[in-house]
Amino acid sequence: ALLSLTAGASAFTAPLQTSSPSTTSLQSTLEKPKQVQLTRFDRIKAKYKGPQITISPEVEAEVGFSYSAFDDAVAATDYSFNRNDVVKGTVVQYDKGGCIVDIGAKASAFLPLQEAALIQDGVSIESLIEIDEERNFEIISEEDENGQLMVSIRRIQYREAWDQVVAKQETDEAFDAECVSVNRGGAIFLVNGLRAFLPGSHLTGRLPDEDLIGQTLP
Repeated sequence: ALLSLTAGASAFTAPLQTSSPSTTSLQSTLEKPKQVQLTRFDRIKAKYKGPQITISPEVEAEVGFSYSAFDDAVAATDYSFNRNDVVKGTVVQYDKGGCIVDIGAKASAFLPLQEAALIQDGVSIESLIEIDEERNFEIISEEDENGQLMVSIRRIQYREAWDQVVAKQETDEAFDAECVSVNRGGAIFLVNGLRAFLPGSHLTGRLPDEDLIGQTLP
């Protein structure tokens, strides 16, 4: 009976010895440092193979400013972007029918196809804007969960076109325009990228029919 009790005790205590590795493994898991999660733009930027210029230490010493000092200055700068701001940016990659635009060291932006140009008819983003192209963009959204903004070229071009049309009206300037569609009341023409209605009574004896589409009239 004594032997049986001892054997039972051994069987009972044996599993207790196997708990130590599990505890050690748990502590190792808890103590493992967390990895910094990069945003989608940071990953794209890290893979960017655009123009790169290597500055020698001699040149840095001559100008009194190094790349590391510049990185420190950028890190200490607080970038603030607001809706409707117009900022300079550089296209770095085509993505999901649009393109990724670098507008600052701490912010990325996405230009969708529908905001890439005022005039577009069945075209692709590649035909409207080129990689490494630098130009002005208007911010049209707040930052999303990845810190990404949405930008537009079309809205800038719209304002510019409207200013040009107003100037034509003020000077009573005559100009040519292409007909893009017709209806019962008249025809629609493109004027500096804007759609303008011409009443049928101003078509000088012509009817607003399908034959008018594609023609340019003064």
